[in-house]
Amino acid sequence: MEKQAIPQNVLQILTTLNTAGYEAYIVGGCVRDFILHRQPQDWDITTSALPEQIKALFPHTVDTGIQHGTVTVVCDKVNYEVTTYRIDGTYSDGRHPDAVSFTPNLEEDLLRRDFTMNAMAYHPQYGLQDPYCGARDIAQKQIRGVGEAAKRFQEDGLRMLRCVRFASQLGFSVEPATYTALQQNAALIEKISVERIHEELDKLWKGAYIEKLPLLLDSGLLPYIDTLFSGNLIALQNDIIPQLKQIQKETALLWSVVLQKHTEEQAKTFCKKLKFDNQTMKQILIFLRYLWQDIPKDLYSVRKQAGELGEHTMRQLLHLQSVIREADITQTLALLEQVVSQKDCLNLKMLAMDGKTLMALGIPAGKSVGEMLSYLLEDVLHDPAHNTTAYLTALAKQYQIEQE
Repeated sequence: MEKQAIPQNVLQILTTLNTAGYEAYIVGGCVRDFILHRQPQDWDITTSALPEQIKALFPHTVDTGIQHGTVTVVCDKVNYEVTTYRIDGTYSDGRHPDAVSFTPNLEEDLLRRDFTMNAMAYHPQYGLQDPYCGARDIAQKQIRGVGEAAKRFQEDGLRMLRCVRFASQLGFSVEPATYTALQQNAALIEKISVERIHEELDKLWKGAYIEKLPLLLDSGLLPYIDTLFSGNLIALQNDIIPQLKQIQKETALLWSVVLQKHTEEQAKTFCKKLKFDNQTMKQILIFLRYLWQDIPKDLYSVRKQAGELGEHTMRQLLHLQSVIREADITQTLALLEQVVSQKDCLNLKMLAMDGKTLMALGIPAGKSVGEMLSYLLEDVLHDPAHNTTAYLTALAKQYQIEQE
């Protein structure tokens, strides 16, 4: 682990704390990522200094979690969490400690963490502090609970999902005793907020090692998250891993693969339960609505679907259909390219006619105008050359006469 790879601001925070007489280390995921030669996403610091002592040393701090010993130090507009060594009390809600007590002992602080690979601390001068053999477990590509794994899961049920998510991201196995403890405590996932469950599953689907998915399927967690979701996902287990490997790493596409056995209404209920944002839910429902429909094979059908969905969404749908249905989309993509390059009219916005013009021709305002616009668009979808004001005006007049 090289000092040069640690951001200057982080080194400065360590130096400031050390100069004032306190211990300080970078800790947790950033140390793990260093060892794995991955770029750390966050830089967390643990210290023997108490929260008020931390605040006294830095000009810009925020009390983000001061009741649990965490102070955010702001350097050059970047936030760094600095947390006092602590021992957690009981976790009556299965997620957060009811109270914490501060300790001068780094080893006691590391013991409260989830997995050995996340229970390491590092200082450029004092080196790696690894009392629970996290570096060994990383070398063995193994996820192991710190101390008594069952207790770690009972403290925070989210750790069970984090366990299988880390396996998907890193390609690690789960140490047998840790996995057994996970299975035995699976019901505790019911205590976790749906937002956090959603977030962990999102990350899991995007993992580079999705072949680790059986760790989730066999964990016993899924029935406590949603019974229909559990049954459908387990029923897909022979197909879903290669599908998730092929699909683009976009949230709505990944969830559409996972929810492919759900009806549109069932998927809507599930998405609301897990509090998806409206845009992502809308995309998933569109994909599921069209997934098993006939794939357009002629110019008219391509124009119609591109007009309904938009070019980008149609391309995503075709990709989804090629993966889930193993459909040959070559012809459809070629037709779509032709339609786009010719700038064919696909929707009412592109139509060379609008409601105001129709009303000037004597079409009554309201429903009649909408029906006429749909009629004209349908004609143009069959033959884009018809998309001229003169042609559409004549067609509208003729249609009006025929209806009288």
